[in-house]
Amino acid sequence: METTTLRYFLHVAKLENIHKASKKAHVSPSTLSKALAKLEEELQVKLFKRHGRNIKLTDQGRFLQTRATEIIDLEEATKSKLLGVESTIHITLCGQEILLSQKGVDVGLHIRKTFPRASLEFIPTDTDQHACQAVEFGHAHMAIVMQRPPTGLFSVHIGEVRFVTCVGPGHALYERALNNAPVSIKEVVQYPFASPMPQVSNQKESKHSADGWRDDKNPREIRFVSKSLNTLEKLVKSGQALAYLPDYFASKLHVKVVNIVDCPHSCKQKINLVTRDPSRFGWLNQVSEADPQ
Repeated sequence: METTTLRYFLHVAKLENIHKASKKAHVSPSTLSKALAKLEEELQVKLFKRHGRNIKLTDQGRFLQTRATEIIDLEEATKSKLLGVESTIHITLCGQEILLSQKGVDVGLHIRKTFPRASLEFIPTDTDQHACQAVEFGHAHMAIVMQRPPTGLFSVHIGEVRFVTCVGPGHALYERALNNAPVSIKEVVQYPFASPMPQVSNQKESKHSADGWRDDKNPREIRFVSKSLNTLEKLVKSGQALAYLPDYFASKLHVKVVNIVDCPHSCKQKINLVTRDPSRFGWLNQVSEADPQ
């Protein structure tokens, strides 16, 4: 088995679609199909089964997916050990977009300092759980999450985030936020909010809403819900809604923070960099040992 063919196989196993995988692997669909057919012939097993327009892994295919990931990881670790910082490695980093947009970039800069020739691929996921699963199943090398990783994964604490109430120009509270004037929580909840979707906060209490706000204590109107951070940004900047967002993201948007003076409830979250056992990867061990804050 050639590692190039195994990489092709892993692309198809991840995307479950020949045409999508061919774009990812930068080869034609026919080239990819021939490589997989040759691999099945060599192993004398069926690796995929048809499922509508897509394909699914067989039991043998899932077994090979695990072993192929280990083989590719070993190849990269060997190159890293022999070539050191001059090794060319491709690193995949996943997580919710709101985390990747800042913390992912920070981690990427840290990796590039250690391995200047490294290339990075950022993969947005809907939830922290999906990000951890991507690492666990070998679809990504690292994940940035707010939750504790499941058993079997390695975690490094890389920072903490505090959630703040953001307001943009044109909103009735903007001038007071601009001057850091105190605002009562009773007045804040009179205005509509925009909330990210799916859940951003990882608070375990069901009392916390998707964005970490305590709606059981201070009910508000969530008029807008969006998966798109760009849409959330426009809603806040246009003054149509307030938003309860991570402080680093609020700073990036250049919006103002409402100085709420009579609310004892707040949301703080630890941010973790999650990997598989870094001792299995020469480069990953070096990256994970240092704190990229």
